[in-house]
Amino acid sequence: MRTAWIRSACLTGGLLLLGGCFGSEHPDPQRYEYLYIDGAFQPPYTAFPSGIERADWKCYDGRSERAFDCTFVRGGWDYYRYIYRARK
Repeated sequence: MRTAWIRSACLTGGLLLLGGCFGSEHPDPQRYEYLYIDGAFQPPYTAFPSGIERADWKCYDGRSERAFDCTFVRGGWDYYRYIYRARK
């Protein structure tokens, strides 16, 4: 019983480590269009998205290493490390 638990724990840990190797890397200008990177707007942008335009953008939080839909972000845009969307 204990051996099965150790085996499953090692397998789960290995999968988590392996899964982290294949996440998207930022910045990747070939795949994504960036509005904001590390505290600076990227040309041609000079302001954060507003209204319905927010639905197109993803807000990447560097601390949690997760991307969030910008639709519900109401302020604190500078908290996010990257604001990006897929190239069309």
